[in-house]
Amino acid sequence: MTDAVLEESQSTTLTASQVSEFLISNPNFFQEYEYLLADLILPHSSGNATSLVERQAKVLRERNSELRNRLGDVIATARDNDHLFKLTKKLGLSLLEAESLEDAARVLHHSLRNDFKVDCANIILFDRPQITSTSLITQLSSEAAKNVLGKLIRFDRVTCSALRVNELQYLFPQYEKDEGSAAIIPLSHKQDLGLLVVGNFNPQHFSPDMETTFISYIGEVASRCISQHLNNEQ
Repeated sequence: MTDAVLEESQSTTLTASQVSEFLISNPNFFQEYEYLLADLILPHSSGNATSLVERQAKVLRERNSELRNRLGDVIATARDNDHLFKLTKKLGLSLLEAESLEDAARVLHHSLRNDFKVDCANIILFDRPQITSTSLITQLSSEAAKNVLGKLIRFDRVTCSALRVNELQYLFPQYEKDEGSAAIIPLSHKQDLGLLVVGNFNPQHFSPDMETTFISYIGEVASRCISQHLNNEQ
């Protein structure tokens, strides 16, 4: 074979990349040359040979299965969100009907424990010496709380975290537990009022990356309700 013929042969040889680009640009190619499909075989993981049509059908089945699983996850999430919305709405309406600070605290505790199924909950009000701590409300010094909780106290957003033993016992003194986690919800309306804390005895339950939309909304409604009752009782 002469050099000229060899050069011409090499110049007309298609690379795998070129074939791939051509087929991507011409997805209907095999409709016109359907007879080629019968001669195409692809190695199968089991060692057997399978036709291109069979492989395409298998890929499509796998994709459909994946899409069904994704759709199932979306539907499950939507149902969970709908359930949370109904519980949040119920709690918000009950808070609007509360006639006193103690009544509002009772509504919060009952809903969080019985509807939202949290292990423990506490309402902490800062620097309110006129308020006597009860099983529903704890009155604390804001400075003392900052010394114990540090960066867990944020009034611009909800903080979700695992708790050290001293933090757990400080937030939930009525429970003798060595481990747990909590969502620390700021109570703030025109001024910083305190914290609404909900806890779980599983250290991984409330994690920093969890969704807090509904928890934040509960905190906003509770803040306005508590603020109103504090002003009325002054």
